[in-house]
Amino acid sequence: MIEPELAKKFIERLTQYTEYNINIMNESGVIIASRDPARVGTYHEVADRIIHGEQDMIVIRDEKEFPGVLPGINMAITHQGRKEGVIGVTGDPDRIHEVALITRLAMETMLRYEKQQEEIRLRRNRKEHFLNILTQKEFADSSELRGIARQLGLDESLVRVSIVCRLTGAISKSGGANVNLPSPEEALEELRLGKGHWAQDFSAVLDETHLLVYKTVKLNGRKNFVDYREELAEYLEHIRNWLHNKGARAVFYVGSLQTSFTQYYYTYRHCKWLESHLREPDEIVFFNDYVREYFRSLVPRQELMRAFIIYAQEMPQDTKQQFVEMMRAFEETNYNLSEAAAKLYIHKNTLIYRYNKFKDMLGVDPLERSLDRGFMELLYMYLAK
Repeated sequence: MIEPELAKKFIERLTQYTEYNINIMNESGVIIASRDPARVGTYHEVADRIIHGEQDMIVIRDEKEFPGVLPGINMAITHQGRKEGVIGVTGDPDRIHEVALITRLAMETMLRYEKQQEEIRLRRNRKEHFLNILTQKEFADSSELRGIARQLGLDESLVRVSIVCRLTGAISKSGGANVNLPSPEEALEELRLGKGHWAQDFSAVLDETHLLVYKTVKLNGRKNFVDYREELAEYLEHIRNWLHNKGARAVFYVGSLQTSFTQYYYTYRHCKWLESHLREPDEIVFFNDYVREYFRSLVPRQELMRAFIIYAQEMPQDTKQQFVEMMRAFEETNYNLSEAAAKLYIHKNTLIYRYNKFKDMLGVDPLERSLDRGFMELLYMYLAK
């Protein structure tokens, strides 16, 4: 199908270079654009015959052959083997033959370009809609997701993980020199140039500071759940180096592994949780390293209060503060007494004294019993807020 606006634009451009009258007809044989405006909207019998017949070209030498049709050459306009319309050039057929062929070629080239651009626009719109569903709708329609994915050529059976890149600004330099930071569009293009960016990866700019990529990973019987980290670190090396060379900084939040489009919402949300909860993140942050903190954050404050309010009421404020500081140090050092004492800037024996005080007060021994460790960590979680 040829859009009237496209046909009109073509006639307007061609009028600058030729005196011949040119008509463009649609698949119904109706003139949709002409150098003679009076003919627009009228029926063209020859065009109708070409569209619905076997001939691709009909030459008219006598205007009496078809009422209302002047001598000239009428040829089918084809795209991917289908007749989309007809172009007619009025004049002596022997004199205009080459002009007619060139005119048809120009029209088909313009039509092909417009079709390609339309497909690009449709794909972009489908992709934007797809990403919007994946990131904004927790309970998305699975049939709609899979339908769009098929149009985009995406294979659901592959393992993917979301990576949210937050462009955080310029690397501080001595002298306070201004840095011309790259745009998110430039950063995304560079990300796609990195080693290991595959056709089944799909990515987008989310806003002025965030990029998103759903990255496929090689997780199968020959791989374990550690190798994918190295794979992603290698994948991100190019964009990280490029940003550093530009004087820019970024943090890459890596979500959970997923194999179903309906679960992609959660891998993205896990990235956003990392971004909102980590105060001083590393350059690459993996959700799997923070699953304990994530699930703790899901526990309603009211539930913690019901279990631990008595401790908050009975403990003096300075005792609560001491407990929170001790537990924070324990968690950061995996309950290593020497390292925890160093974090608190106290002697190891002082830490042992404090630990024994809380052990006796609470009747628990988290260094010896894992069940007690769970109790202490949840109490710390409640008192620390």
